[in-house]
Amino acid sequence: MNRYREARIRAGLSQKAAAISLGVRPPSMSDWESGKTKPTHAHLVAMAALYGTTTDYLTGASNTKEKQPAVQDGELLQNIIVRVQALPDPALCRVSDFLDGLQAGREVAEEGAADPGPAGAPAG
Repeated sequence: MNRYREARIRAGLSQKAAAISLGVRPPSMSDWESGKTKPTHAHLVAMAALYGTTTDYLTGASNTKEKQPAVQDGELLQNIIVRVQALPDPALCRVSDFLDGLQAGREVAEEGAADPGPAGAPAG
């Protein structure tokens, strides 16, 4: 029994959204989740990354749901760089947009922390 559906739902993704992110058609996702067919190794790795888990968890080889970040000696950053370099151009555009959004959110949060406004004034 695979854990593809459970991991996708835990990640908050619909079958269609996951399929788009993985570059496959929704019927492929359904076939993988039902056990009718198996994803390629590349799709399995991409699915694990998308869902924030490991290929071992998805295939039942491990019961550890959450992927543990590798932060020693810049390993996390190197892992991200390698994964991003392997993405097709349309996905790179989505990654760039996502990073822009993260940066904008961080800047807004930093501005809010630096200027809390008058004491007792409501936020917003």
